[in-house]
Amino acid sequence: MTYTLYGRPWSGSLTVEWLLEEMGLPYDKVWVTGYRENVQPPEFAEINPLRAVPTLTLEDGSVLTESAAIMMWLAEAHGSVKWAPAIGSVERADYLRWMSFMSASLYPVAMQIYHPENYSDDVAHHDGIVARGRLVVDQQWAVMRAALGERDHLVGSHMTAADIYLLMFAKWFADMGGIADDDSAMAAWREGMLARPAIKSVLARHESGAWA
Repeated sequence: MTYTLYGRPWSGSLTVEWLLEEMGLPYDKVWVTGYRENVQPPEFAEINPLRAVPTLTLEDGSVLTESAAIMMWLAEAHGSVKWAPAIGSVERADYLRWMSFMSASLYPVAMQIYHPENYSDDVAHHDGIVARGRLVVDQQWAVMRAALGERDHLVGSHMTAADIYLLMFAKWFADMGGIADDDSAMAAWREGMLARPAIKSVLARHESGAWA
């Protein structure tokens, strides 16, 4: 099965791309540009009426949206217990907790910081929106740093989709600056994850501009 990933460089599609590469799954990439009514390619608005990335299509035409949902589905469809803890296990409870927390809490506030224009058309409000977002994300990131602690993996004894998802936020927040984690184990964990061959190959495409 070959998937089609609709995304943008450095966007939320980054973590799905990382997981597909780590799992060795074949996929095509379609670069989505523009926003709202100006989105390109035009057919993307029919595939995902919200015009949001990431969006993953299957060979039968089925559409998956929302980064966490895509990753959890891929982990279960292809990885067995390698990429997601066994159903009913304590580790599974932690996995669901943190995947949900990152999706419902970290992701929205990251978008608030990166795209204050989505929260107010008044440019005069944007600095306040960003400042509030940074305050909230500092609190939320402290929770994630404590959850990881000194361990090599967020959940269980080996890498899961939760680690790949966490890495996206770790990179985003490190790139933002001002969200302190360099004095923590999170920074060392982040750099170790970024050194993985599959992760590095994806980053190289994004950095070169040759994403699609």
